[in-house]
Amino acid sequence: MQAGSPIYLNCLNPWISTARACQTFRSELMENACNCEFITREGLKCAGLDSVAAHEAVEEVNMGNFRPRGLAECVQILWRRKSLIVLIAAVVLLAAAAVIVRMPRVYESRALIVVSGSIYDKTANGAQVAAVTEQITSRANLEALIQRYNLFAPVTKMDATVAQFQKEIKFDTKYRSDSLGFPESFTVSYRHTDPMIAKKVVTDLVAVFDQANRTLENQASEESQRIKGEIADLEARLGHAGAQRIASAIRSGAASRAAGAAERQRSERSAIASSLETLKDRQFALEAQIADQKRLVAQQQEVVRSSPAPADDLRPGNSYGALLKRKADLEGQIQDYSSKFTDKYPKLVQAREQLVEINQRIAQAGAVGEQVRATAASPASLELRNLERELSRMQTELEVVRREIGRKQQAASGIPSSAFAPAYTHAPAVSMVDPGASGADYGSEGLRERYTALLRREDAIREFQPSTAGPATPFFQMVDQPNLPESPAAPVRSRLMMIALVIALTTGVIAAAAVEARRLSMIYDERDVNYFLGVPVVALIPETLTNPERVRAGRRLFKRRLRYLALGAAAVPLVALLLDATRIFQILGSK
Repeated sequence: MQAGSPIYLNCLNPWISTARACQTFRSELMENACNCEFITREGLKCAGLDSVAAHEAVEEVNMGNFRPRGLAECVQILWRRKSLIVLIAAVVLLAAAAVIVRMPRVYESRALIVVSGSIYDKTANGAQVAAVTEQITSRANLEALIQRYNLFAPVTKMDATVAQFQKEIKFDTKYRSDSLGFPESFTVSYRHTDPMIAKKVVTDLVAVFDQANRTLENQASEESQRIKGEIADLEARLGHAGAQRIASAIRSGAASRAAGAAERQRSERSAIASSLETLKDRQFALEAQIADQKRLVAQQQEVVRSSPAPADDLRPGNSYGALLKRKADLEGQIQDYSSKFTDKYPKLVQAREQLVEINQRIAQAGAVGEQVRATAASPASLELRNLERELSRMQTELEVVRREIGRKQQAASGIPSSAFAPAYTHAPAVSMVDPGASGADYGSEGLRERYTALLRREDAIREFQPSTAGPATPFFQMVDQPNLPESPAAPVRSRLMMIALVIALTTGVIAAAAVEARRLSMIYDERDVNYFLGVPVVALIPETLTNPERVRAGRRLFKRRLRYLALGAAAVPLVALLLDATRIFQILGSK
């Protein structure tokens, strides 16, 4: 092997040469190291030239850009730095665990207050609701609670303490969906390390609602008295206006009825006169038509008399005569048998059946004869019968018209001919306002609307006042009293430990990436040589260590790891102080 070969390969990869090779070519190493711009300090250490002069002569070259790395290579980098990741993750996790374990248990007490919607008046009670909600979180109220229960001791800045207390008190308002701005319920909750103090604080906070109920009850009593007085005044004013309106309505009604009666009489006479004229015209037309019809009937009768007689009956004389003769014989036999025998005598029964059959045949023969005679009638006779029927119809219609004329004349005679509209004067307009009232008062419709509104308000207030039927309905109803919590509401340590584990692993990965960042732009293996120089690596000589070298390397590795462990143990309390100062887990645990 040539003298410069291993040295050249060592320039490409500082881990591929052996210590023996470095010692063999020690005389030429410094010259080659100065000529090779890719040699590193690890190669100098391997060669035993770890001196200030060698380090000044040799500098690592930063290529200025990064070689693209795939997912598998990134995983390899993380795996190579697994010890660093585990160490940093363990430090952060132990520090977070120390912070989480020292976090005190917090107990939550809550109360639910419902607003009575049936008596809520947005104008009258809206200001009261706003005042109550502001009073709960007011500075005076919270400062009294802080001093009473020795909260946040020791208190150095009262303003900051009150602001912190306001943040810890949760006051939620739920609004109704059917009324904009109408509160349906309030929820008050507070957390403290002592469950009894949490309950007392919430009890003192919701005591403001009880005080507001008493104030509203007194206001409702005063408003009820005022509404009763106003209702009585409106009833008096409405009664006075109603009496005047009734009298005016009676006078106007009488005059209207008289005028209406006269108008109806005139209308009836006019209608009857018009009907009589129409009926008389109809009567005249019918009389003229009847006269013409009689003349036509007389002429047609002359035509019929002058026409030849119709042919004889077409019924066969022999057959019809034989039937009549047979009928007479059967009737004689029936009469003879009836005098001698009973009705059940066979010949008598047979004779009667034959008689019935003969009568049917005679009837059929007669119908045939009539049909023949009708068919044989002359057209003149048919026209005469039509004219006579038309004349009879006209005479009937004329008689109906005459009777209708008689009824109309009788109805007209019952109506006074001197009917006229009586003279009357319009009733004076009645004012709907009380004479003693001011001009700013309501009119009649306004009085009714105001009266109705007062009645509704009185009914709503009646529910808010105590009575013999039972206690009053409070405006703020305490549905859930402040409870004494038995189990802590926070922190959930298992959830916080999972968050701490994620933070620790993330910190370890970030630290490993930071350590590896400076190596990304330098040549460290054959892939870097191939990427930056564009030439392939000819050969790789594995590093071979002797037993003393292995022992020294193991000792150095053990010492290095021991230093890292000591550094990590010292960093645990520092990281715990940092996490405690940032209050990350305190904020997450209070959620």
